[in-house]
Amino acid sequence: MKRIDGVIFDMDGTLIESLLDFAAIRAKLGIPPGEGILETIESMPPEKRRQASRWLLKQELAAVKTAKLLPGVKELLDACRSAGLKTALLTRNARKVMEIVLSKFNLRFDLAWSREDGPIKPEPAGVLRACQTLGTAPQRTACVGDFHYDITAANAAGAISVLLARSRRPTFADEADYVIASLDELTKLLGI
Repeated sequence: MKRIDGVIFDMDGTLIESLLDFAAIRAKLGIPPGEGILETIESMPPEKRRQASRWLLKQELAAVKTAKLLPGVKELLDACRSAGLKTALLTRNARKVMEIVLSKFNLRFDLAWSREDGPIKPEPAGVLRACQTLGTAPQRTACVGDFHYDITAANAAGAISVLLARSRRPTFADEADYVIASLDELTKLLGI
């Protein structure tokens, strides 16, 4: 990989193991597979949107109580800091959930944005805004995530997309610039 100045991380499935059951969430809210949960909630009539948003937040808050930090996260973030790389957290989670994770695991980033902070993945605008705020060029910024939206947003922003595929290689893996099976591999890939 060429010289990188910054790394933007996803949260669930990338830094933490969360027990959110997306299939159950979709079933409860009547959202078909393949449609974005947040996008579908946003398109609901106002009262139904409020109810669905409150219910989703309760699910996220319950799941974060049992969330576990993935192996190598602390070491990776320390290595990024030591190498002078800027770091960001960009998640589709609610701010309250993100703040709990940051506090619970004592994680520090140069910036941390939740869904309340602006355009969410798969839109590239959040990645572009994060790069601008960090002072890094998108083509010199690695975006690391475990979901298709992470790769789509990175690619559309002109950033370097890194897919963390810990258990199986998903069908969209070929869209990523790099595919890794562990965060240890990212350390090697970044050369830090």
